[in-house]
Amino acid sequence: MSFISSSLITVIKLMSHLPFSTVQTMGQVAGKTVLRFDRRTQSAIHRNLQLCFPELSLKDRQTIAKKRLGYMGQTLAEMSHLWVKPASESLNLIETSSSSQGYDNQAFLDALSDDGGVIILAPHLGNWEMMSYYVSQYRKMTAMYRPQKDAKLNQFILDARQQAGSELAPTNRRGVMQLMKALKGLNGMVGILPDQVPQKGSGVFAPFFGVSAYTMTLAHQLALKTNAKVFVGSAFQIKKGYRVKIVPVEPDFYSDDETESAASLNQTIESLIRLYPEQYQWEYKRFKLQPDNKESLYK
Repeated sequence: MSFISSSLITVIKLMSHLPFSTVQTMGQVAGKTVLRFDRRTQSAIHRNLQLCFPELSLKDRQTIAKKRLGYMGQTLAEMSHLWVKPASESLNLIETSSSSQGYDNQAFLDALSDDGGVIILAPHLGNWEMMSYYVSQYRKMTAMYRPQKDAKLNQFILDARQQAGSELAPTNRRGVMQLMKALKGLNGMVGILPDQVPQKGSGVFAPFFGVSAYTMTLAHQLALKTNAKVFVGSAFQIKKGYRVKIVPVEPDFYSDDETESAASLNQTIESLIRLYPEQYQWEYKRFKLQPDNKESLYK
């Protein structure tokens, strides 16, 4: 495993010397070429698209699925720049003239002008690593991090994320307290990935594209306890760079009802996914847990 991780790190560093557009193209080609033979990945993608977009024709879903393979490869390839090069170079990859398309992110920037806490939720859409660079240029961000099994690869990723401006917290109770402390402090900001299946007891079932999905409640609890403002954002992958869009979470997110809040969160995430559906992580089994111990939707 150590040899594999060392080789991977070497390849990532070598690719960082290539133009970013070349890296994007290489990732697209590799993803579409290699991953089309991965039956497990293909199966999960097609099943998720079938569940979430039943109104689309089979041909349209197959088109999204094929594009998704390319973006999986592209996202990995882009890490050669995001994890290796200085944060300033990564920020130069962000499109700056998109206000006319509704991507000015003004509500988020206005919230940062106040002294209160801010929670930024970044689903696995586009390149979520890029979100760290974007938001950390305004405030220091505290984010949860689950260590990699391989120590060398883990340290490489840790160093990269910290140089991007993030303070990392473990995915346990101590980490939650670290997030709470950051939000209660002056100009605190916390980053959370909101679209993974949480541990049992840490979520509620709520609709996601009309399908019951076990949804995290951590961000909701933090917001109610600290009066933090909550936003959902993504760094969409475009030619030669990124287009960042950050929107306020739907108002019902702040409801005392956890299920209502979770449904509102999922609705906000959906609205972003529909902009670039091929850039979402359909390969992840988001609906593997179902209410009342019903059978998995992937069997």
